[in-house]
Amino acid sequence: MGGAGISIELSDKEKRFLKRVATITYFPWSNKVAAADAKGKSMRISRATFERFKEERVIIRTGSGLTSNSYSVNPFPIAPEVEEINLSS
Repeated sequence: MGGAGISIELSDKEKRFLKRVATITYFPWSNKVAAADAKGKSMRISRATFERFKEERVIIRTGSGLTSNSYSVNPFPIAPEVEEINLSS
């Protein structure tokens, strides 16, 4: 289901991050981003990378609360690069 004509440049580091990450949480009141793998171990993601992933629909919002919004990897690949990550997970 890859998007035709859409190309997203992902570095090897970003691909590894997306394969491991379970949740990404954005705290709008402090403008901070936190990420964790399936075991709850903290992972690092820059604010700029988070914004780019969100803009390119690599990650989608899966929930929102009073103080934060939750995101996860888009289960419906929009480009071959993202489809490759979803298939290997």
